[in-house]
Amino acid sequence: MKGSSAEAIPHLQLVHTPQAQMNLVRAYLQAHRTADALRTASEVAEKNKSDVQVQFSLGVLLASEHQYKVAQRALEQAASLQPENFEILYNFAQVLLRTGENARAELILNRALKLQPENADALYLLAQSYSAQSRPLDALDTLVRAHAIAPENVDIIFLMAQITMSQNYFEDAIPLLESGLKIAPRRPDLVAALGESYFMAGKTEKAVEQFNLLIEIEKSARSYAFLGLSYRNLGRFDEAKALFQKGLALDPHNSTCLFNLGFISERQGDAAAAERYFQETIKYNPRYSDALLELANLRTAAKRLPEAEELLRRYVKVAADPANGYYKLAMVERSLHQTEAANRDLNVFKTLSKNAPAGPYPYEHLFDYLNNRSQLGAGARRQLDITELQNEIQRHPNQPQNLYMLAEAYLKAGKIEDAKSSIQQLDKLSASDYRTLNGTGVLLARYHLYDDAIEHFKSAMEANPNSDEVKFNLSNTYFQKREYAQALDLAGQITEAGRKDDAYLTLLGDIYAHLGDNAKAEDIFRDAIARNPDNDQNYLSLALVDLRSANVAAAQQTLAKGQARIPTSGKISWGLGLVSAMAGNTDQAASRFQRAIELLPEWAGAYSTLGVFYFQIGEIEKAKEVLNRFKESSVGPSLDISRIEQVLDRAAPPQTGSSGTLTAENKQQLLQFALSLADRTL
Repeated sequence: MKGSSAEAIPHLQLVHTPQAQMNLVRAYLQAHRTADALRTASEVAEKNKSDVQVQFSLGVLLASEHQYKVAQRALEQAASLQPENFEILYNFAQVLLRTGENARAELILNRALKLQPENADALYLLAQSYSAQSRPLDALDTLVRAHAIAPENVDIIFLMAQITMSQNYFEDAIPLLESGLKIAPRRPDLVAALGESYFMAGKTEKAVEQFNLLIEIEKSARSYAFLGLSYRNLGRFDEAKALFQKGLALDPHNSTCLFNLGFISERQGDAAAAERYFQETIKYNPRYSDALLELANLRTAAKRLPEAEELLRRYVKVAADPANGYYKLAMVERSLHQTEAANRDLNVFKTLSKNAPAGPYPYEHLFDYLNNRSQLGAGARRQLDITELQNEIQRHPNQPQNLYMLAEAYLKAGKIEDAKSSIQQLDKLSASDYRTLNGTGVLLARYHLYDDAIEHFKSAMEANPNSDEVKFNLSNTYFQKREYAQALDLAGQITEAGRKDDAYLTLLGDIYAHLGDNAKAEDIFRDAIARNPDNDQNYLSLALVDLRSANVAAAQQTLAKGQARIPTSGKISWGLGLVSAMAGNTDQAASRFQRAIELLPEWAGAYSTLGVFYFQIGEIEKAKEVLNRFKESSVGPSLDISRIEQVLDRAAPPQTGSSGTLTAENKQQLLQFALSLADRTL
């Protein structure tokens, strides 16, 4: 194929139609001339900016060749040209999932599902986005809907099983996987997952049978590793070693086989071989937590404590359950006479060790629960989640993780005092654990409980004065609270390594802007745009600095540049609406604010801005209509609906000739309102 593609290139270079140029892009990619392909794709996109079919076809082509970032730009342009086209939205969301932009993919898929509510494939992608955002219940809810529409879709069945297994419901996963295998009896991932579920459910013989079938279907390192793990856990080390060696013969870099050969060597007393295998594991997979822990154990036994400390620090950052690592780290630190660090990490261990070991949690009959939950409205669903968590806490009253989840559920439901009560209980269980204090602070700040968040961050800083993460979160919360001097002081305490983070630079730019140092703020945001040209927040932040300086033209220029790069950005559409309002173009402002709602339907601020805008130009009925749209949306309870309704009901009808215009005073009020919204919610 490479030869035929290379031979076609000179001929395709002579033809300048969009289709021929796209064929040239494909030929370049297949001939491994990626730079030429991306240059040509950019030229095609630029010459056909307004041709939705070219943009869509180019995006699909690039995605099929795994050039996802460039594909994203083309599909985004197509979506801006035809925002109500299901196929475009579906393919755009697929690419967003590939690039890790799961929250954006969720928004795009919800738009697609408004067009085709019963599309199982779109529901499947939406479930993937929920799963990637650590929202397993939402993912399973969505998959239950998709499965009812397409019961023979094996991809849906497999994802349902994967998420079910990730929550340790192996018994529930087994019938799902068995039903999938009736449809696709030799699909390797289904066979592997069923074998794993059997094994975790204690059905060892059935697990071994499945893994032998897996090897028959797919002779791969992964297949041998699964069967080897079964024999290793049964204590049949010689058989396990033979299987792991067979796996390495197929893939010398397979980290699972390497680690388990090290594990067996260590248990058999061959520390040198164990160390060699663990080192190889980490070489090929630096985030393999079990290898980091086992190698740290070897270093500790050999009294090489500084090396053990470094390995354990790496372990606690990547381990799914780092409690044991924090305990071992504290013991190593104590041996190194690092008393303060040892006490800090021991407190983290004490909190984590109170959580229950991995097990089905907290719903006893998962799919019965999900079937009931999926039939409820959003409010009733939140209450059901609260009730289930309350029941779990009654069974296990001293587990910090349950209390955190309950506090979060209360906050989602707008039950602030109940949330604070749960957090008080959580604080008693983990008073000196900086990780839990920091996480609780982040949760409180997310729901605008800034004073409580600040107290938690301060306590976390007392427990760990060297944490850049805690300092950043405290600085950000002071900024949200509009205490800019304190925010700047905390930001200045972050280490040089921490200051390289993009989020830090954005925060620093915002602080300088609010302190009136626009020159510094502009420099920071321009640098951020140069480094990350596809981050819409940076364009908006720079434009808001311009608007604070009454430089509407500069704000327009910045946002237009951003829109050319990210045409489906709701933040940029909102900013452009604000620019239009400041310029007195009310029709264009309304259109752009409407577009922002379409692109950011989960952001209450988009509805608020449009409602206030209509109110100010005397369009009271339109303001009421926006409020009704907000009430019918899935956005959480973030606006005082009854108070806004009272204001609109009392509003006097517009005077003749005054409707549809913004006075200078109105413009300033709208700008200040919008700036406040951006500070608090974007």
